[in-house]
Order: sequence, then structure tokens, then C-alpha cells
Amino acid sequence: MRSEAENKHDYTCETQYEGFFSEFYDLLHSSYDADLPTYLDLAKEYGDPILELGSGSGRLLIPLARAGYRVTGLDCADDMFALCRKKLEAEDEATRERVTLVSGDMMDFNIDAKFNMVLAACNTIFHCTTTDDLLAVLIRAREHLSPNGVFVVDFAVPNVLRMLQTSGIQARFEMLHPDRGTRIIDTYTVSFNFVEQMETYEARIEEWDDGTMLRWSEVTTERAFYFPREVELALKCAGFEIVKTWKGLRGGPLVETSQDMVYVCRAASEGTRAVS
Repeated sequence: MRSEAENKHDYTCETQYEGFFSEFYDLLHSSYDADLPTYLDLAKEYGDPILELGSGSGRLLIPLARAGYRVTGLDCADDMFALCRKKLEAEDEATRERVTLVSGDMMDFNIDAKFNMVLAACNTIFHCTTTDDLLAVLIRAREHLSPNGVFVVDFAVPNVLRMLQTSGIQARFEMLHPDRGTRIIDTYTVSFNFVEQMETYEARIEEWDDGTMLRWSEVTTERAFYFPREVELALKCAGFEIVKTWKGLRGGPLVETSQDMVYVCRAASEGTRAVS
């Protein structure tokens, strides 16, 4: 039987980018910051303006703006934008002025601007749960490139052995609330469907003060997973040519234990585009 506190404070989120989950997004994903040097190097090479698809809490967007680049962030999650705006309040005026936030769906957006670099970082394309969705995102990205602009996409290479070993197995970890010092418990299960190439993420997050649960929330979301040759084919079908391939954010050969794949692409010439 649930306690009175549980009944008062429980709710279910539609995604992990809203409500209680969004509050701790940066803390839960703090290990992802290893890709920031890569994107700062790319910005130095290709310049701005930059468009980041699925910019979220500003994890990449704000450091890029702080480094002097004009960055537009596109996202459809209001709570993530609220986090980003709160973080921007702590930045200097020059950094804030270099940031533009646009609410929209990355599968169907139209910004009246062209960009020297469009980013789909850190598994953003996994939110495309159908091939039509994936192609729509890629085509929108291509249409927003300047003549010499580049589209950069990075994603985790599926580790099939690891996925088989962990599918359906519950994981749990704890952390302290960064402001209040309360105990946060995150419990989650990831299950994989290898025929549909889909993962189902089920999670529960709780906040405890000593022996009292203050609030909790649950979420179930689905994402796709893609293999490198599939993404290469989708990029070509969407009218891109791949100009650089990094097998991992730090380079190196593609092997079974590789964790990331990075493609730097340009719009192909009109005569070679498979999709218009």
C-alpha cells in the first residue's frame, strides 16, 4: 500500500525530458561531456552560425556560445528549454546574445536562416523511431545548410553482446540532490527488440529525505537504434556525401567495442541526390 506521501507526489512523465526527470537531466547525463572538445574543434574548423537539433538543456549549446559562436538550439521539450534558460542567466551578456532558442520538431521545422554547421549530437537520431522520421530529420538538416556548411551526426554504435547481456535487467544508482542534499534514487530497465531495432526505457526516480519519500515519477519511452551502414545509407538517400568519418569521438578503427560513430557530411550535388 502506498504511503500518503507517495499518493500526494507521484506522477508519470511522457518522456525523460520533462518534470522531475528534467530537473536531474544534467546530473544523470554528466558522463556525456566527453564529446564537448570534439564539437569545439569542429566549430573552430567550420565556424558559425551553428544549429543544434535537440539542444535540450544547453549542454553543448552554452559552451559553444561561451567560446564565441552563434548558436541556435532547436527542441520540442519546454522543460528542457526552461533548464537552458536558467543556465543562460548565469552567463555573461555576450554569451546570452549569441544564443537563439527555437521551439520545434526536428522532423518538421523551418528556420529562416542557413547554418555553417548543423549538429545532431549524442544519439539525437535515435529519437527517429521510423526510417521516414530519420530521413525527414536529415532532409531538414540539409535544407538548412549554407553552401559550404556541414552536418555532423554522432551516435552510439550498438554493442549487441552488451545489449543481450543487459536487456530487461534492472539497474539502480543513487546520488545527492545538488541543492538540497536529499537522496535521489534512479531505477531503470532497458529492453531491446532486435527485430524492430527498438529499445524500451522504463525508469523510476525518487527523492528521499532520511526515511521519507518526498516525491517520485515514472517514465516509459522508446527509441530506435541504428548501425553505421544504415546511417550511411540514410545520409546518402537524404542528399548528403560523407566527407569525414570518425570511429569514436577520439578517432581510431571501428571494432566491436567502439562506442561512437561520427559523420561529417556536406550536401551532395543535385545530380547525385537520392531524395529531394
